[in-house]
Amino acid sequence: MKMHEVKVQEVLQDEQCFEIIRKKLRQDAIDDFSLINYEIVPINEVNGFMGQYFTLKATVACPKSPLETKSINFFTKIPPPISSPLYDFAQEYGTFKKEVALYTTVFPEILNGLDKRCIPECFLGIENDVIVLEDMAHSGYTMTDKSTPFDLEHCEILMKTLAKFHAKSFIFEQQYKKTLHDEFAHCMQETLWPADARAKSMFDAAVKGIVSMIDLLPGLNDDQRDNFKEKLVKLCADHMGNLSPSAKHKNVLCHGDLWANNILFKYNTDKKPIECCLVDFQLVRYNPPAHDILCFLQFTTTRKLRDKHDESLFRTYYDSMTIVMKEAGLSISEIFPWDEFMESIRDLRITCIIHGILNTPIMLLEPDAVTKYFCEKLELLENFLFVDRTPFICGQFKEAPEYRARMIDGLLELYDYIIDYNHATQNRTVTRQ
Repeated sequence: MKMHEVKVQEVLQDEQCFEIIRKKLRQDAIDDFSLINYEIVPINEVNGFMGQYFTLKATVACPKSPLETKSINFFTKIPPPISSPLYDFAQEYGTFKKEVALYTTVFPEILNGLDKRCIPECFLGIENDVIVLEDMAHSGYTMTDKSTPFDLEHCEILMKTLAKFHAKSFIFEQQYKKTLHDEFAHCMQETLWPADARAKSMFDAAVKGIVSMIDLLPGLNDDQRDNFKEKLVKLCADHMGNLSPSAKHKNVLCHGDLWANNILFKYNTDKKPIECCLVDFQLVRYNPPAHDILCFLQFTTTRKLRDKHDESLFRTYYDSMTIVMKEAGLSISEIFPWDEFMESIRDLRITCIIHGILNTPIMLLEPDAVTKYFCEKLELLENFLFVDRTPFICGQFKEAPEYRARMIDGLLELYDYIIDYNHATQNRTVTRQ
């Protein structure tokens, strides 16, 4: 069964469609238009892994000028098909339920005043059932090609938007003198790798795939590969726990899944990015801002860009947050000093590099491979998700040059980081002695 083979009449009821369209017309002050027809159309491209995607298309007309029609589209998402292992996963860990709650209860409270273009407006959210959002394509936002790493201009736009989003957490907590984690505990639970047996199986399958991929890396001898595998496994032993809120650093509402398909960009006439919009909030975490920043860089950029521009991007982020905080009458130097920010960057870097190499092998899969495993051959998905990803991702490594280049880039960065870290630790030990 393909994901989009759900009966479209089961996605939304007529009354729901009418109310969504009426709400949009009222919002746009289009009172003199009436509904001609609407349809729910499957989106055939697989742009995400945790849902089924549709477009609600409506046509409205002005009674005074019946030939003057207007088209209105809405992005619509429902949970994965019941036949998919991802359905059980979404139900057990509440990923879909969490996103609905964020759009309907959390965002209206904490994102007050945030530029509406940063996040789509929600027109309907029903727990474990459906979510209907503004179609950002209508406003000129598009998805990039996930196989093409972001350049500096795209990263700068994202940093400015992310700073605005994160700043709202600080502003809310300062205003109400309580943490988001306490106020919205039902939306802060870990939904990718919570600490239980089922999630541990998924995590172990990811680690096993990466360990196997190390055998394919160029430039390392057998001893170096074995050493790398051993250290990687040890570092991964604490990774699930490292995704919990920090006891040392200040936490904010983090998107948690900032890869290319979850960031939409708007461009000017010169095809330069000028704005971006964040979508898909099923993996939200209460973490230090550095978690989103560093994971975004691992998910979407090359090591070359990170090495050359990460410090300037950190400054872009911080300067943007400074402006938002000042507009709210708050001093960032008192709430989130630069030195504390940079210390969190240093402390979280290894965790986020690991998070990157564990997740990008799925994020960057070739479209045909995604369709095969996530839509057509669901009997293969259970083994892929919860047992061993080796055959799948190592096959992609061998067959797809762009995929291979990104995997090599991230893995060798981690290898060099581990070597440098061990040398630094040894030197500190010698110095103390």
